[in-house]
Amino acid sequence: MSSDAAIVETDAAEGLPPSARPSGRPSGRPSSGSWELQRRRLTLALMALPMICMALFFLAPLFTLLWMSFGGWSGEGFTLVHFRGVVEPVYLRLLYFTLRLAFFTTLACALLAYPIAYLMVNLPGRYAQAMAITLFISLWLSFLARTFAWIIILQRNGVVNTILQTVGITSGPLELVYNEVGVYIGMIHILLPFMVITLIPSMKAIDPAYVRAALSLGAKPFQVFYQVYVPLSLPGLVAGSMLVFTLAFGFFVTPAILGGGRTPTIVLAVRDQIQKLGDLELAAATSMVLLLICLVLLLIYDRIAGVDKLFDKGR
Repeated sequence: MSSDAAIVETDAAEGLPPSARPSGRPSGRPSSGSWELQRRRLTLALMALPMICMALFFLAPLFTLLWMSFGGWSGEGFTLVHFRGVVEPVYLRLLYFTLRLAFFTTLACALLAYPIAYLMVNLPGRYAQAMAITLFISLWLSFLARTFAWIIILQRNGVVNTILQTVGITSGPLELVYNEVGVYIGMIHILLPFMVITLIPSMKAIDPAYVRAALSLGAKPFQVFYQVYVPLSLPGLVAGSMLVFTLAFGFFVTPAILGGGRTPTIVLAVRDQIQKLGDLELAAATSMVLLLICLVLLLIYDRIAGVDKLFDKGR
């Protein structure tokens, strides 16, 4: 049988009339190679604009800071003198305090967010919806407005101190603002929704059959929760902790306002390096050190759970 006759039989079997054949080429389906070529071209076209934006607004500023940190901005040539300034005792103390602040903020957010996310996943629809609306309303409000609201609530004659003295818990007002306590309260309040939002998809992806199977095998509810439910939700918890820790590590507004200058962080030191000292190279070197610390933490997370778990569905 000739090739033309084979093509006619194929088109007849598929119900295609001869007039439906493309002119200038034999009838039949496009080859897989042509479809693959078109798919690659479309992918490149769709990726072009995001890649250009990332290069302009992310990579270019990053390499500019890196160039400044090694002395390129002032024309000194390659030098590490600015990085030696970062390891001075004053900056090491600020770095230690910032790491401690970020760690305990993340720990508090994890302990508070886990039961909230658990309730939102397991409550009936209307109650879960009400909690979700409340959660998102807190995200819609400005960080700056919420930070100043805590000053009104925590000040010496604020709501908290008034209630504590009225019920007789304290005999006088407590110092809850313009110190480390106020900074912790404000940062936990602002970052808590991010932890909850990260935990919810991980918990929703847990198959209830696992819990029912453990109960049917004689395990107690407490054992099922800690030996089955918590390990399955661990990727979401770790991913949320990475997100909250990174945000807390670079937080600026809340420590600056609620700390009242008494709780300086390494981020506030970068501001002073630029505004007061005018040392842009030192500020760039400090920023590079902060970025390096975040990258090291990300590598540690990758060794523990895998970076792909950040985009997993929780299973």
